[in-house]
Amino acid sequence: MSSPHILHVAGMQSCGFYKRITSCVSSLSLLFPNRVKLVEHDFGDRTKFREWLVDGGFRNHFDDKAGKEHVACPVVWFGKNAAAVDSSSSGGTSNAPDPADIEKYLGGHDATLDWCRDFMQPAKPGPWNKADAVMVEDGHVADHSYDYDLVVIGGGSGGMAAAKEAAQLGAKVALCDFVKPSPHGTTWGLGGTCVNVGCIPKKLYHIGASLRELINVDSNFYGIA
Repeated sequence: MSSPHILHVAGMQSCGFYKRITSCVSSLSLLFPNRVKLVEHDFGDRTKFREWLVDGGFRNHFDDKAGKEHVACPVVWFGKNAAAVDSSSSGGTSNAPDPADIEKYLGGHDATLDWCRDFMQPAKPGPWNKADAVMVEDGHVADHSYDYDLVVIGGGSGGMAAAKEAAQLGAKVALCDFVKPSPHGTTWGLGGTCVNVGCIPKKLYHIGASLRELINVDSNFYGIA
């Protein structure tokens, strides 16, 4: 398969499947401009699309049997020539697909979505990306001269989790945290901003206020004066 992937999508704007696929592939081309390129072929209506694909015999240029029998909108295939996409005067849109540029038939709506999902999957395990984690010797020895085995800077959620896990595994741990008082002089202990004065208190206030409002609005319907 050539790189980048050049996806030709043919159909008509009145087809929701065509619009979904072009939108999906267009998003990939924006995220990965060096890996995915989109060429749209909008035939305007179903009659013109079928005249081109079926009556005109474009589908006969596909190698796959499924491609030679394709009748639905959209039809998607991989192209060979990236230069042709870059030189397109209509911004990646063309109504004259070149049969000689076909590299491989992909399919219709479902097959293209499956390809997009597979494209976005994390890298598969290989020699450069082993599935199993491997511990690397870091030179640590139990009888070192330091006061602590591990010093964690930051007493937020992550720092506390790391310190607790290391302590449970038998390490001697020191956890360092610093709190800058608020303009009103408020200070807090371990846990970080989120737990003490951020996300969690905000959610508690929000839920409490929502419950009070619901009770005030609905209590009469339950016989509560």
